[in-house]
Amino acid sequence: MVQSLNAAPSDYTDENRWRSYFDNSIRTVAETAIALHEFRQELIRKCDGIPFNELQEQWDYSQVLLGGVDENGEYRERSLAKLYKEVLGLQFSDMTDMIEKQRQGISPSTKVVVEDTPFTNFVAESARTAEAILQQAEENDLVYSQDVDAEYDFYDLLSDQGKFTQMLSDFLYRLQDPLPNYNERALFVWTLPKTTNRYLSVAYPKLKDRKQWEWLDETFGLEPIFVPAIDESGEHVEERQEQYTVYDYRGQSLGERLVDFYELVWEAFDGDVRESLRLVFPDVPNFKEEFLEEAHTKLSNIGWDTPERLTFQLSSEEDSLTLVGSDDKYSSNRGDTTKAEYRVSGITLDQYEYRGYNTSGNRSSMSRECSLSLLRVLDELSPGLFLLNGLEYELHIDQGSLEVEKL
Repeated sequence: MVQSLNAAPSDYTDENRWRSYFDNSIRTVAETAIALHEFRQELIRKCDGIPFNELQEQWDYSQVLLGGVDENGEYRERSLAKLYKEVLGLQFSDMTDMIEKQRQGISPSTKVVVEDTPFTNFVAESARTAEAILQQAEENDLVYSQDVDAEYDFYDLLSDQGKFTQMLSDFLYRLQDPLPNYNERALFVWTLPKTTNRYLSVAYPKLKDRKQWEWLDETFGLEPIFVPAIDESGEHVEERQEQYTVYDYRGQSLGERLVDFYELVWEAFDGDVRESLRLVFPDVPNFKEEFLEEAHTKLSNIGWDTPERLTFQLSSEEDSLTLVGSDDKYSSNRGDTTKAEYRVSGITLDQYEYRGYNTSGNRSSMSRECSLSLLRVLDELSPGLFLLNGLEYELHIDQGSLEVEKL
């Protein structure tokens, strides 16, 4: 259940609440991720490349390598050995050789290997990202210390499947809390970039106070990436420019690292990592799918419909906006659009350049004049970009051009 889409943080600059987020949500992920990563690193040091008969002289690894393996060398579903193979990469270099030597009563010198898996790669990246977030949070005085206590008992985890399963369960549970799906502060961080100031001020009214923006800039690294050039005179010109300014996080900023973490978890649990953990937990959530479903529902409730094809119909214009991306209706690259760039001239989109493939699969390109109100286009795109930018869309905008990519 996506809970955070129903709420917004009441005070965006309450440092104590941000400390709670980093200390209670990000830190717990870091602790479990680092413990899992270090446990696997110890597996590599102790087991990788070592013949099984030599390994057995150190400790009895037979259960984690052979538990649930039949006489043909096949792993039974949900067996202990399959769990360690699929999740941590612990296995024999040649299972057939191992089984044959056992069958003949020969001391098995088959080497044990510890290979990378989608899960171990994800754990390592989660640990690195969470540590980097805590370091920057400490620099901004949002945690009392970046130090992380990661504890585990190597042989205890190997000898007790229940304890290893519990460690995985704790990691899975702790991954949920820092996400925009469940945490209003994470949702706030996720929705700030690539949306106009005007739309953000409606979603988060306290952002009308410039002091709030200054704090967010200093803390999370927000900066304007687009300010409309309004070639007009009058008392409201500066106000309109401010309303349609688009912000993004600076590279390597705290805000960017948090967004990277959310995307890392979403992508992992929309693919192989989720499948690996289903060996242990049949109902592993797909965090990305959950968030998208709830976001689409919220957008539909306000009359914003996600375009199914690469055309976004503008209700304020007779024309439509072409998106960059793959046309799911066709196989290969038929119907795909590789470039749909609109030239920005003041507050007008006055030229459109297209490259892609027609429905026959042949390359196609063209350039034509157009006349679209940039400000209206940004107004109509804002609801979708607010929730879905980086998941289903990517806005590319600067002083000279605008392009929307459908991911």
